[in-house]
Amino acid sequence: MNILPSYRYQMADHKKSILIFYVVIVGLSLIFGFSTTLIINGNDAAVHGSTSGNEMATVIFLFVVGLCTFKETFLISLQNGVSRKTLFTAKLLTMLSVAVIMAMIDKIFFLLYAAALSITNSQVTASTFYEALYPSSTAGAGPLMLHAESFFFEVLLALAAMAAGYFITIMFYRLSKTGKVIVGAGVPVLFLMAIPWADQYFFNGKITIALVKLIMTAVNTPSHMAVTCLLAIVVFNALAFTLMRKAVVKQ
Repeated sequence: MNILPSYRYQMADHKKSILIFYVVIVGLSLIFGFSTTLIINGNDAAVHGSTSGNEMATVIFLFVVGLCTFKETFLISLQNGVSRKTLFTAKLLTMLSVAVIMAMIDKIFFLLYAAALSITNSQVTASTFYEALYPSSTAGAGPLMLHAESFFFEVLLALAAMAAGYFITIMFYRLSKTGKVIVGAGVPVLFLMAIPWADQYFFNGKITIALVKLIMTAVNTPSHMAVTCLLAIVVFNALAFTLMRKAVVKQ
């Protein structure tokens, strides 16, 4: 079957949730701007502060979207003769489209918001999440390069988040009720209690030190973060497709 109908269906499935998300973001931004204006008008001293873009909110939102967009689409697709390969290919295209579109919206929204702040009397400045995360790497970058880099940075983060969420939801779909309980409760217990306890009493904190070093190496520069995101995208999508290939219809 042609990929296009599946792609269109999955894109349409995202429209309502994305619209609600941006209504909330605009509302919160208006509240923040109104509150800032009240503070300025009620205080003779200069108001200093900073605010970053809503890129991280978008990434978290898309992770949740990834968690919520498998079962219904999967069942409807199989009922209409759509193969798992076609469904997954359309899903990859949907992920890429949603990530690019929302990154573009966030960039436009950020530029408008920064312009609005610049014409006020406040000392509140706007910076992207990319700038806030890597101040030393972005300090000397020109505006055009900075916004291009932050755009692609958000796209990669969004794709990694959606891929992770999609893998998790397919994994839970494949698990039995007992398996869901074991994984849902066991993984947090393992990482929050068992491993720290074993590390403290048997490894003298070496596991924690190694994990911290690994995480810092993976995210300490923009290039390292980009490679980490690309690896996450490939690994999670590969695992998701592997699980989807033998998934059966469940009600």
